[in-house]
Amino acid sequence: MSGPLGLHADQPLKVVALGGGTGLAALLRALKREAGRSRDPWKLTGIVTVSDNGGSSGRLRDELGGIPPGDLRNCLSALTLEDSALSDLLNYRFKGDGSLAGHSLGNLMLWALADLTGDWVRAIRQLSGVLVTVGRLFPSTVVPITLCAEDMAGRRYEGETAVGSCRPPLARLWMEPAEAEPLPEAVLALLRADLVILSPGSLYTSTIANLLLSELQEAVAISRAPVVYVANLMTEPGESSGLDLENHVAAIASFGRVGISAVIANSAPLQPEMLARYREEGGEPIAAPSAEVLGIPVHRFPLLDPEAPMARHHPDLLNQAIRETLTRL
Repeated sequence: MSGPLGLHADQPLKVVALGGGTGLAALLRALKREAGRSRDPWKLTGIVTVSDNGGSSGRLRDELGGIPPGDLRNCLSALTLEDSALSDLLNYRFKGDGSLAGHSLGNLMLWALADLTGDWVRAIRQLSGVLVTVGRLFPSTVVPITLCAEDMAGRRYEGETAVGSCRPPLARLWMEPAEAEPLPEAVLALLRADLVILSPGSLYTSTIANLLLSELQEAVAISRAPVVYVANLMTEPGESSGLDLENHVAAIASFGRVGISAVIANSAPLQPEMLARYREEGGEPIAAPSAEVLGIPVHRFPLLDPEAPMARHHPDLLNQAIRETLTRL
């Protein structure tokens, strides 16, 4: 008996999610029920971009070296089976004006474990065991990398924070050093994938960033796994200002060089008060007015979390949307 994507029922579905920041964490939160169930669990892997140079992560990167731990910590927290005091500790931020102010305890714990073991993969695995998480999590690379961009007017942006304030659309987007090697475990996960999901999040600095590593691009192509893009709910002031869904998909195809098999987009309207607040800050809903964009099927679902104070994907609704999209692939 065959299951989704033609797999035999006794074969676990191998799903790889790529992204960074809050977007990948939201996607992993939606997928973890599939990875954590006792019967026919999915084999879930998250691959996290590590080009962040702002906040607590940026300070640790500047002061201590290595890769920034913030997005890894955020995604580890999303994969915990149950909320607990330990997951709360992971996200705790120090207050005050001292040298620890603004640092996340989880960032410090991850960096310390990586320093003690000399291995980021082992550090993540050890912290995962303490937290009781489902799935696997890998940084896209353990080489310190810098995200760079150039807009249509020739202005250059260096570092994730600067690229996040760029003026879209971009003429160029790349990583330095260009020869930075991805983590072998991340490449292998993509080569073996049955399904690849591109997470929502900041378009250039999260969704596309991992795909700027050429070996990861090639692994997606070699695997022949369908690629599903979970579209953002809103545009982001700065890097996606004025970009519609078609622009987002075109940017992924242009810079990420992967063929998208389907797009999952939101169909639920925002409450008027929330919409007005976003528009004051320069954000707009990303609508999906038709069933196709650039020839790619668009599957529309109500995805908004009605309880959230900001526009966020509801994990259960996103989970249902992914499962239904799988049946259509």
